[in-house]
Amino acid sequence: MQKNIMFRGCTRPAMFMGVPYVPFFIGAGGTLLFAMYSGNLLWLLALPVVIFVMRQMAKRDEMIFRLMGLRLQFRMRTRNVRHNDGLWVFSPNPYRKKPAERE
Repeated sequence: MQKNIMFRGCTRPAMFMGVPYVPFFIGAGGTLLFAMYSGNLLWLLALPVVIFVMRQMAKRDEMIFRLMGLRLQFRMRTRNVRHNDGLWVFSPNPYRKKPAERE
């Protein structure tokens, strides 16, 4: 009997300086835009700090930014919290009023 082992290199995101591409450009681009719009270019000194923090997060788990994005998406899409005592519930149940029955 053979085991089929999935090659983990196929599941890793593309990295730039130890951080996945999309989070890297969001963090670095956000820092650059903030420095330009604020008019104070000293904010560019925060760029290495942002990259270092993101690198440390990605060192522990390279999918952490994907998990954070999923959590944000699910948090934004929960509309039935009031019906379920404050719990997030994802189900295909329709919450619309039933049409009146015909006699």
